[in-house]
Amino acid sequence: MNVIVIGNGVAGATVAAKLAAKGVSVQLFSEEPVGFYSRILLPQALCDKEALQDLIAKSDPPYLQKRAATAIDPVKKLVYSGAAAFPYDKLVIATGSRSRMLDIFSCTDGACALRTFSDAQNISDTIENPVVVLGGGLLGLETALWVKRKGFEVTVLEAADRILVRQLDTEGASILKAHLEGQGLVIKEGVKTRAQKVDLGGHIRALVTEGEDEVPCRTLLLSLGVLPEITLAKAAGLKTNRGIVVNQFLQTSDSDILAIGDCAEYEGQVPGIIPVALAMAETAVANLLGEQKPYQTPVLFTRFKGDGLDVVSVGSIEGPAHKNRNGNRYEAYCVQDGMLKGAILVGSTAHLGFVRSHYQKEVSDEEIATLLAF
Repeated sequence: MNVIVIGNGVAGATVAAKLAAKGVSVQLFSEEPVGFYSRILLPQALCDKEALQDLIAKSDPPYLQKRAATAIDPVKKLVYSGAAAFPYDKLVIATGSRSRMLDIFSCTDGACALRTFSDAQNISDTIENPVVVLGGGLLGLETALWVKRKGFEVTVLEAADRILVRQLDTEGASILKAHLEGQGLVIKEGVKTRAQKVDLGGHIRALVTEGEDEVPCRTLLLSLGVLPEITLAKAAGLKTNRGIVVNQFLQTSDSDILAIGDCAEYEGQVPGIIPVALAMAETAVANLLGEQKPYQTPVLFTRFKGDGLDVVSVGSIEGPAHKNRNGNRYEAYCVQDGMLKGAILVGSTAHLGFVRSHYQKEVSDEEIATLLAF
């Protein structure tokens, strides 16, 4: 069996490595000129050339092709890279996602998103004070904090009423905001950017927000979320929605083509987090090796590590919750019909084991009350 994997992120690289270890013939296509690296570690390596280089794997596996896949022909079972054609028996699409951009900044000198190794190099080479991070999500806050630690002035602008709006409620977000401001970040919530001002050379010098306020800016880092990268799949005629639609075995509308990771949409969801990418990779490997293994959605959790303050969000935080706060420690448990649907842990991860083991399972009022007795 000859398997082609498109995409050298954590999902694609995991599949390729595990299949190769089993003796399967594998080719892994990557559009980037460097080997495997962890995207989630890019923020902390900014402005440090040695740290950036250390992120890249010391050696490349023999099956890695540092060339972009440019087209897929499901009928002939070929992947094209330019004029060259590569046959496959099974294909795994792990093209990941791309940064959500705003047209207003598409030609702005000094504006960049942080998604790839090349982005990190560009930011590191060109960054100037003051820095504005547009977007107070997980990646935006981590990027802002690491840039601040490198000695830059950093302002975070978030359009929603709070930072980490998908992971935290108002109480949890307020604790984290105060903590980050204590680290030297300036955080402005409920602020929408209306326009930009550039100098005579076309380089950004300020952002104009609603209300006509100006925020000085020489480097703008866009962190507005991601979009599944489905260009190849769509052009090949595979079924797509927000992502590449897959069934419980992670097969696309073509049974010989699987999709995993940030580009894959399962039961209408595209979580875009590493636990999902890894779980999908494991499932894909099992099925490619002949099992009929259905995909099981893992515990959906995200974690933010600030100096002295751990923040964890698990599952859904919508709806009423059982809560308690003591200083900078705050916990909220979302229980619906007796089932633990989600949790927020700020300032302590002592109960993370309980949350992970009871997620989507029945919990009693007594158990929740015990958790909140701190």
